[in-house]
Amino acid sequence: MINGVYLSTMGALVQTGRHATIANNLANANTHGFKPDWSIFTAVPVENAWHPERRFQWDKILMRTGGGVWNDTTITNLREGPLQRTGNAFDIALANEVGSGMTSFMMISPDGAEPGEVYYTRAGHLTPDQNGVLRTTTGDRVLDPAGEPIVIPMEDGNPEVQIRDDGTILSRAEGGMESVAVGQIGVVRTADYRNMKKEGDSRFVSQGAEMLPWQNGVRSGYLEESATNAIDEMTGMIEASRIYETNMRFITIQDETLGQTVRRVGAPSTA
Repeated sequence: MINGVYLSTMGALVQTGRHATIANNLANANTHGFKPDWSIFTAVPVENAWHPERRFQWDKILMRTGGGVWNDTTITNLREGPLQRTGNAFDIALANEVGSGMTSFMMISPDGAEPGEVYYTRAGHLTPDQNGVLRTTTGDRVLDPAGEPIVIPMEDGNPEVQIRDDGTILSRAEGGMESVAVGQIGVVRTADYRNMKKEGDSRFVSQGAEMLPWQNGVRSGYLEESATNAIDEMTGMIEASRIYETNMRFITIQDETLGQTVRRVGAPSTA
């Protein structure tokens, strides 16, 4: 009976974590370049259903309870979100190659990052600062393929900028006649989703993921919207809430049953 309380408690905790993940996805339904997270569970059958050769391959928490479910990990779904046309030359979206199974990222570096430390993002609302350094809305510097910051010449006023499909930035001085290449946005891609970890503010870091150069698919004048599907997330939130409530009812029932058992066992005999 105590084991049943443990299992129901674990089930409720799992749904609490799932609910928090879904809530974060919904909160970022309007965040450009946002990728939703998925909670991945691991389950263990009751002891009498375990295969002897696999008995000690499960999570240590689940092994101590003899069964149940536990939150194994959280992974990010890197599917491409819908594109929003803005007409702003400094807005870019990264189009993935159809059928490749790979996701593209723009190379960035926050101020204060270690030399050579590279972060990645798909949030493409860019703007040059007062010194012409190209930055994201969160202030991160946009890097070229060599990992160096991109600087837009600003000494002649507001330049006219074009960004090609390969990320090359063409700048023409105000009143000028000729466009000059002033840099190239560094783009890489990967299929190793499990080793791409979120760092907040739409940033990702690679934790051993293979990042391949991919100077292609840069769409100027567009922004990628959040990949969150609000309807699916709301459905998942309702489901998580109901499963949580069910587990809490089971805990109450088992607790009451245990209390009745203790009272009856401890009651004086009338014989």
